[in-house]
Amino acid sequence: MKPLIGLTSSFNWENNQYTLPDSYVKAVENNGGTAIILPQTMEIDTQQLLKLVDGIILTGGVDIDPYLYGEPPIPQQGRIDPVRDHFEIKITKEAIEADKPVLAICRGCQVLNVAAGGTLYQDINAQIKGSLKHSGQAPSYYASHPVKLAEKSKLAEIFNATSTRVNSFHHQGVKKIGTDLEATAWADDETVEAIEHKTKKYIIGVQWHPERMLESEQNKIFKKFIEKIIELKK
Repeated sequence: MKPLIGLTSSFNWENNQYTLPDSYVKAVENNGGTAIILPQTMEIDTQQLLKLVDGIILTGGVDIDPYLYGEPPIPQQGRIDPVRDHFEIKITKEAIEADKPVLAICRGCQVLNVAAGGTLYQDINAQIKGSLKHSGQAPSYYASHPVKLAEKSKLAEIFNATSTRVNSFHHQGVKKIGTDLEATAWADDETVEAIEHKTKKYIIGVQWHPERMLESEQNKIFKKFIEKIIELKK
């Protein structure tokens, strides 16, 4: 039986619809998993969802409410979704506690860090002097800048290298790293581009969007995620 992967979703307040780009579903299905989309609500039983799925992918989306990491919003703070914040941070904390495999992408990487007690730069260009342009204006599959990978990290193992080129569609990023997480990838301006859990079996967050680069080596991130889940289920 294929592993069941829960994908978090966005909510469109204008037409009351849950939404998710199909590239996430394709990334799971193309690499041997079955995708199930998780709707965020304030009342949903996250423990039941965790028991149902074999792993979770925290997907991209809007900014996280800075009050959740103890800061007031700055002018560059973007749109937030309080219900999604509540749901994703709750289920992420529970996934960490249960040692459930997690792949966190873009916003998801930031959710992972905040759930572990970390903080964020609300706007990289406003708060980091000399930063690169991280909110790219290029086709979503285009690798706009390189990242350095920590030796012996999960990402270095995935790519069998200490660097890779990634796309970039974010204006926020990891600041103080959460408890038991460590930075494992950096852009040339030293902005953190990936985090990994130090002790759990497979919890990893990347700041870029590998699901939009499935024809490139970035597909290896999903391949390894599914393979690791299958290995852990044996």
